[in-house]
Amino acid sequence: MSQLVQPSQRIDALDIIRGFAIFGIFFVNVPDMIGNGVSFATSYTGAGAMIRLLYDMFIQTKFYTIFSFLFGLGFYLFMQSAARRALPVYRLFTRRLLLLLLIGIAHYVLLWQGDILHAYGLFGFLLLLFYKRSAKTILTWSITLLSLYALLIVLLGLAASYTDASGDTIGLFPHVPDMRMRINHLFSNGLENLSLLVFEVLGLFLLGLYAGKKRWFERLHLYQGAIKRLQWISAGFTLLLFIPMVAYYATHPIYNTLQNYGYTHLTGKTLAVFYVCTLLRLIHRFGSYRFQGLAAVGRMALTNYLTQTLLTMGLLRLVWNDAGTAPLWMGTIYAVVILIVQTFCSKLWLRFYQMGPVEWIWRAGTYGQFSPLRHKSSANQEPKRGR
Repeated sequence: MSQLVQPSQRIDALDIIRGFAIFGIFFVNVPDMIGNGVSFATSYTGAGAMIRLLYDMFIQTKFYTIFSFLFGLGFYLFMQSAARRALPVYRLFTRRLLLLLLIGIAHYVLLWQGDILHAYGLFGFLLLLFYKRSAKTILTWSITLLSLYALLIVLLGLAASYTDASGDTIGLFPHVPDMRMRINHLFSNGLENLSLLVFEVLGLFLLGLYAGKKRWFERLHLYQGAIKRLQWISAGFTLLLFIPMVAYYATHPIYNTLQNYGYTHLTGKTLAVFYVCTLLRLIHRFGSYRFQGLAAVGRMALTNYLTQTLLTMGLLRLVWNDAGTAPLWMGTIYAVVILIVQTFCSKLWLRFYQMGPVEWIWRAGTYGQFSPLRHKSSANQEPKRGR
């Protein structure tokens, strides 16, 4: 057990992509956190319409796609690492999921109902059913689930659980209800959301598991030609899907984001592929060292995700009371500032510590013991205290 809790060898590209995904997820979350996102209004005019269009084209649905894929890949790497040490892989991952589920529920009830961790904690148990299945079977299930969900979105439009046109602001400032209302929301609206979300998230999990079984990220140097082709193919499909989105914006004085959601969802997959391929090519050309800021954020992904909510909710309650009336561009600038601060703090923290504080607690709960948090070199450099 003590061998496994030591820091494992990391794949730099995964940390960089994970950090990039955390950045994008925060951009998506900020409008709904402060009160001017699609959970509050679906129609926009003027500069707000332009910004909302750009969000739908380049940000909305793109980054949770990447993050969910990485979760499935991380599942495979975790199980393989434990199996090499003859540890109880299913028991460890079950404990890991239960801890993530508890963190997610606390995040949902205490801070913000846009939490995704509780969904990952629940859906992760389904991954256990596929761990020993063949790569071909896993890919078939992944494509089937993703296709069914995409068809549902395209045919029916926006699912009712994604947003509430009546202005449901449960857990969002300034409409902060009591704890009973928050818990009731979790077991009503929250479960309704999960019943639809499971098809897409599990499909993305399985695609990540497939990538792990095929060892894509362990042999990136062999796939540079394929990555380049996939980058351009995904870019082509994305541009084609952008055409009706831009046409709708140009021909309507009021931009309704729901009218474009089918295209927003589809570009969430094609543009996510383009983003990942582009990052992989940049890493291959310039080296992972050039992206150490993103890598640091990715290594502390759970800590940074929760800190984003804590900082934003604290600001809303203490300083920015009327944030919901602010234009969308103000939230975008705020997100940029927070992400710059998180990048600096993540790099500084990892100079002295081996992982983020929440990751350290999560790891300890998984393995049943605390591993050293500080780097040995930094611990040895501490000045000795006199007697």
